[in-house]
Amino acid sequence: MNIITAALIAISVLWGILEVNSLQCYSCTDMKNNTECNQLPPVTCSSSSNSTYCFTHVEKTYMNDVKITKRCAQGNECGKGDFSMWVASKHTSCCSKDLCNEIGSGKTNLTYNSFLIIAAFLALCTSKNI
Repeated sequence: MNIITAALIAISVLWGILEVNSLQCYSCTDMKNNTECNQLPPVTCSSSSNSTYCFTHVEKTYMNDVKITKRCAQGNECGKGDFSMWVASKHTSCCSKDLCNEIGSGKTNLTYNSFLIIAAFLALCTSKNI
Protein backbone atom coordinates (compact mmCIF):
# COMPACT_ATOMS: atom_id res chain seq x y z
CA MET A 1 0.00 0.00 0.00
CA ASN A 2 1.48 3.32 -0.98
CA ILE A 3 1.45 6.41 1.19
CA ILE A 4 -1.24 8.19 -0.85
CA THR A 5 -3.69 5.29 -0.44
CA ALA A 6 -2.95 5.11 3.30
CA ALA A 7 -3.48 8.87 3.63
CA LEU A 8 -6.82 8.72 1.78
CA ILE A 9 -8.03 5.87 4.01
CA ALA A 10 -6.97 7.76 7.14
CA ILE A 11 -8.74 10.91 6.00
CA SER A 12 -11.90 8.94 5.17
CA VAL A 13 -11.92 7.30 8.62
CA LEU A 14 -11.36 10.63 10.40
CA TRP A 15 -14.08 12.27 8.30
CA GLY A 16 -16.51 9.52 9.30
CA ILE A 17 -15.63 9.88 12.98
CA LEU A 18 -16.05 13.66 12.85
CA GLU A 19 -19.42 13.31 11.12
CA VAL A 20 -20.69 10.97 13.86
CA ASN A 21 -19.43 13.05 16.78
CA SER A 22 -20.20 16.56 15.62
CA LEU A 23 -23.96 16.75 15.18
CA GLN A 24 -25.06 20.31 15.82
CA CYS A 25 -28.58 21.23 16.88
CA TYR A 26 -30.52 24.33 17.74
CA SER A 27 -31.09 24.49 21.48
CA CYS A 28 -33.58 26.41 23.63
CA THR A 29 -36.13 25.74 26.36
CA ASP A 30 -39.76 26.93 26.41
CA MET A 31 -39.19 29.74 23.92
CA LYS A 32 -42.25 31.55 22.60
CA ASN A 33 -40.67 32.39 19.26
CA ASN A 34 -38.90 30.04 16.84
CA THR A 35 -36.79 32.80 15.30
CA GLU A 36 -35.34 33.81 18.67
CA CYS A 37 -34.59 30.17 19.48
CA ASN A 38 -32.70 29.71 16.20
CA GLN A 39 -30.65 32.84 16.86
CA LEU A 40 -29.10 31.26 19.98
CA PRO A 41 -25.75 29.54 19.42
CA PRO A 42 -26.21 25.91 18.28
CA VAL A 43 -24.91 23.13 20.53
CA THR A 44 -22.72 20.19 19.59
CA CYS A 45 -24.23 16.90 20.71
CA SER A 46 -22.18 14.66 22.95
CA SER A 47 -21.37 11.24 21.56
CA SER A 48 -20.84 9.91 25.09
CA SER A 49 -24.53 10.40 25.91
CA ASN A 50 -25.66 8.79 22.64
CA SER A 51 -27.35 12.03 21.58
CA THR A 52 -27.59 11.33 17.89
CA TYR A 53 -30.69 13.35 17.06
CA CYS A 54 -31.81 16.96 17.02
CA PHE A 55 -35.05 17.18 19.02
CA THR A 56 -37.92 19.64 18.60
CA HIS A 57 -40.94 19.86 20.90
CA VAL A 58 -43.73 22.36 20.20
CA GLU A 59 -46.72 22.91 22.49
CA LYS A 60 -49.60 25.15 21.47
CA THR A 61 -52.56 26.05 23.70
CA TYR A 62 -55.91 27.66 23.03
CA MET A 63 -54.72 30.85 24.71
CA ASN A 64 -52.21 31.39 21.87
CA ASP A 65 -49.37 30.25 24.15
CA VAL A 66 -46.48 28.54 22.37
CA LYS A 67 -43.56 26.71 23.98
CA ILE A 68 -40.70 25.57 21.75
CA THR A 69 -37.93 23.35 23.10
CA LYS A 70 -34.98 22.18 21.00
CA ARG A 71 -31.93 20.15 22.00
CA CYS A 72 -29.85 17.05 21.37
CA ALA A 73 -31.67 13.81 22.13
CA GLN A 74 -31.55 10.05 22.10
CA GLY A 75 -33.76 8.08 19.76
CA ASN A 76 -36.11 6.90 22.52
CA GLU A 77 -37.18 10.52 23.16
CA CYS A 78 -38.46 11.05 19.62
CA GLY A 79 -42.15 11.10 18.75
CA LYS A 80 -43.46 10.66 22.28
CA GLY A 81 -46.63 12.30 23.52
CA ASP A 82 -47.95 13.83 20.31
CA PHE A 83 -51.56 14.99 20.35
CA SER A 84 -53.83 17.49 18.68
CA MET A 85 -57.21 18.45 20.06
CA TRP A 86 -59.18 21.42 18.74
CA VAL A 87 -56.83 24.38 19.10
CA ALA A 88 -54.27 22.79 21.45
CA SER A 89 -51.50 20.48 20.31
CA LYS A 90 -48.20 18.94 21.28
CA HIS A 91 -45.70 17.64 18.73
CA THR A 92 -42.27 16.07 19.11
CA SER A 93 -39.94 15.32 16.21
CA CYS A 94 -36.32 14.35 15.66
CA CYS A 95 -33.88 14.51 12.78
CA SER A 96 -30.24 13.54 12.34
CA LYS A 97 -28.49 16.22 10.26
CA ASP A 98 -26.75 19.38 11.41
CA LEU A 99 -29.22 22.11 12.42
CA CYS A 100 -32.14 20.14 11.00
CA ASN A 101 -34.41 21.04 13.93
CA GLU A 102 -35.20 24.46 12.50
CA ILE A 103 -38.97 24.58 12.20
CA GLY A 104 -40.92 27.14 10.16
CA SER A 105 -41.54 30.60 11.45
CA GLY A 106 -42.76 29.50 14.86
CA LYS A 107 -46.15 31.06 14.18
CA THR A 108 -49.15 28.96 14.98
CA ASN A 109 -52.45 28.35 13.28
CA LEU A 110 -54.26 29.35 16.46
CA THR A 111 -55.45 32.66 14.99
CA TYR A 112 -56.84 30.85 11.96
CA ASN A 113 -58.43 28.15 14.16
CA SER A 114 -59.99 30.78 16.42
CA PHE A 115 -61.42 32.55 13.38
CA LEU A 116 -62.98 29.29 12.15
CA ILE A 117 -64.56 28.56 15.54
CA ILE A 118 -66.01 32.08 15.79
CA ALA A 119 -67.27 31.92 12.19
CA ALA A 120 -68.93 28.55 12.84
CA PHE A 121 -70.52 29.89 16.02
CA LEU A 122 -71.87 32.99 14.20
CA ALA A 123 -73.21 30.84 11.35
CA LEU A 124 -74.95 28.60 13.88
CA CYS A 125 -76.43 31.58 15.71
CA THR A 126 -77.62 33.12 12.44
CA SER A 127 -79.25 29.89 11.25
CA LYS A 128 -81.02 29.43 14.61
CA ASN A 129 -82.04 33.11 14.77
CA ILE A 130 -80.47 33.57 18.20
